[in-house]
Amino acid sequence: MTVDTTTATMGTPIEVSPMETTHKECFACGIGNPTGLHLHFEVGPDGIAFADWQPTPQFRSYPDRVHGGIIATMLDSAIVHALFARGVCGVTAELTLRYVLSVNLTDPVRVTGWVESDRHKLYLCRAEVHQAGELAVRASAKFLPIHPTPAVS
Repeated sequence: MTVDTTTATMGTPIEVSPMETTHKECFACGIGNPTGLHLHFEVGPDGIAFADWQPTPQFRSYPDRVHGGIIATMLDSAIVHALFARGVCGVTAELTLRYVLSVNLTDPVRVTGWVESDRHKLYLCRAEVHQAGELAVRASAKFLPIHPTPAVS
């Protein structure tokens, strides 16, 4: 890991991998995107990428719920970071979601993503969002590897 010169919203330097620097403006996790979700992913020894996030009203749909598209974005991003941990830059080929519970604006959420297998350059992945100890949304996905474009300063 390298420490990027860009800082998080609190002004603290964040460690980012070279792959993460290829998309510093990403809406979900980009440290250079002032209006995004500001997800900061870590990867456990099991290869599962995870981030904690506190919903805010700007990402709501109905008055008490987070927009489903925001949740989909979080799940997609968790998988991307699980791929990064394997040294792979990937793009979504297919993403299937099952919304089990609404995600409220009050409680923090944890989003996790992992790679289940790879078949001939197609990565089969899963991700979940939990809130208040309960599964709220689960996803299955297929990702394709790409060669990233170098980051622009």
